[in-house]
Amino acid sequence: MSKSEIQSDAVDLEKFGYRQQLQRTLGGFSSFAIAFSLISINTGIFANFRHGFQQVGPGVVWSWLVVLIGQLVVALVMARLSAIIPLSGYGYQWTARLINPHFGFFAGWLLLLQFLAGFPAVCSALATALAGLLLPGPVSPAELAGATVALITLVTLIHLFGLRLVAWINNAGVYTELAGVALIIIALYLALDWSGGVAWGRLVEPRSLFNDGQVGLSSLALSLLMGAWCLTGFEAAADLAEETHQPRRTVPRAMILSLLCAGLAGMLFLAGLVLNVADVGSLQRDESPLPRILGTVFSPLMMNLVMVVVAVSILACAIASMAGASRLLFSLSRDRMLPGAGWMGEVAAGPGIPRHAIIVVWAVAVGVVLVFRQTDLISSISAVAGYLGYACVMIAALRPGGAPGPDQTMRWQLAPLPLLGLVWTIGLVLALALPATETPGWTDRHLPAKATAVAILAGGLIYGLSIRGRIVRGEAGPPHRQS
Repeated sequence: MSKSEIQSDAVDLEKFGYRQQLQRTLGGFSSFAIAFSLISINTGIFANFRHGFQQVGPGVVWSWLVVLIGQLVVALVMARLSAIIPLSGYGYQWTARLINPHFGFFAGWLLLLQFLAGFPAVCSALATALAGLLLPGPVSPAELAGATVALITLVTLIHLFGLRLVAWINNAGVYTELAGVALIIIALYLALDWSGGVAWGRLVEPRSLFNDGQVGLSSLALSLLMGAWCLTGFEAAADLAEETHQPRRTVPRAMILSLLCAGLAGMLFLAGLVLNVADVGSLQRDESPLPRILGTVFSPLMMNLVMVVVAVSILACAIASMAGASRLLFSLSRDRMLPGAGWMGEVAAGPGIPRHAIIVVWAVAVGVVLVFRQTDLISSISAVAGYLGYACVMIAALRPGGAPGPDQTMRWQLAPLPLLGLVWTIGLVLALALPATETPGWTDRHLPAKATAVAILAGGLIYGLSIRGRIVRGEAGPPHRQS
């Protein structure tokens, strides 16, 4: 990257009222890698395949495709916004500038909840995967919580060394995940009996574990949640826009490409799994259907290697999640939109990282793990809050003439897409929040929705007691855009 291009990025940032503080170290692949890592199809499919497969059996392939199409609509809207407003804090910055800082606070709070709940959930999943690889016996909840805290601390230390180290480790993780997914997909299709005939018809024969095998509207809706839990996070590339070279061009491409690559690879992965199933009904009753399928394809040694790839993928996802959380927290604090903003909005001069924001994310994540110790609960909060935040972005994108300046990078118009994206995201919020769910250790079957509501109310309390007055007095919110 030439010096003139770096200076051009800094000048572009100044037009939004900010000076360059964060170091621009991310190129095209690193921006893609951050987004791809946070989607992490290995993490999502390994964690959620059982849920989708129980609902519709082989129909999970088409449920995944439906989610991919819906998420692509959202990603196209966000890609356009990232080209118009290439700032860290993405959803908060977009909504605050297109509508107003009051609305922007709540959008930012929801998206912050997504990361703050998602980061410890990912680290908990990594601790579980490593325990299965390294330990012969069962692990107690206290031991799992301790391992999760250790992993949260490890990811935090990696970030405190600077974004170059983060990008290097994350890039390596993405290369590993891409190679691993490709090898798993190839092995799944090589294991098929091509000479005797592949059961292609199975792909169009959905079957539910419930309702005597009949797939109804409820089963179809619930099956979408597997993809909804997984095909999210592509917007992380926008959250690191101020650390990316030529973000108006790089970030939109990274978002769309990461979603398409993850979505298409995931569909091939799921189809390969389904085609290797001998008895759908029996497998739907299995506690671990995905490992059972892979166990028929891979030897025990190869299964261990597959799990190593999965663990590396989850580590990359955790690193990307910390990056997104800390940059969003920094962006809100820089505009004095949170209590303690002066401290959290500081940037370490040497490495050019929001060090205090990183430390706060570490503290919150550790607290969440020690208090809840429930991966299912905190990941559900992350999903509901995240899609509510997406809905806020779609509302902002619907505002006619709200864009601050012409879009010189992407000239195509997306007038109907924000409305479609809003309908899609609200539908997913209802699917995530309304059905009763079984959360281990809790008797309240609507606890994830209630916990999300409490977290949102906490944001409302912070807004009412502190932030609203600051905004009204002109002491908080994005600075005025310069011409």
